[in-house]
Amino acid sequence: MHAELLGHSEEIAFYNGSDWERKNIDAGYNRLKNHIDNTLTKKFYMGIFDSMLVKYGAVMVGYTVIGLPVFGPRKEEYLRKYGNDKAKITKDYVRNSSLLINLAKAIGRIVISYKEVQNLAGYTSLIYEMEEVLNDL
Repeated sequence: MHAELLGHSEEIAFYNGSDWERKNIDAGYNRLKNHIDNTLTKKFYMGIFDSMLVKYGAVMVGYTVIGLPVFGPRKEEYLRKYGNDKAKITKDYVRNSSLLINLAKAIGRIVISYKEVQNLAGYTSLIYEMEEVLNDL
């Protein structure tokens, strides 16, 4: 909008269109500001959601998977296998929980890593465009 204003400044002055141009530029600025505000708000909420997913979602999935042998549909078969020995069940739980919780957290971190990949892709694109401009010069 500023480029149009500079390009047509003589016509604007001749036709006394400064008020209309000011309103037009202000409206464009307000649209841009509203768009940036909406984008930043969405990024903020998406960051909160991603953090909650990584911290709590992965752990909840891990604990659900760990609890299936004892509380799931085939619990009698699992308990018969260990003979209701609480020490063996606890040992199995601790071993599986450490493995599955770490696995769930790692999967959550992989899911979140898309942000870093997108940032890298953006920087790569900017560098490529800059290199093209420098080659043209």
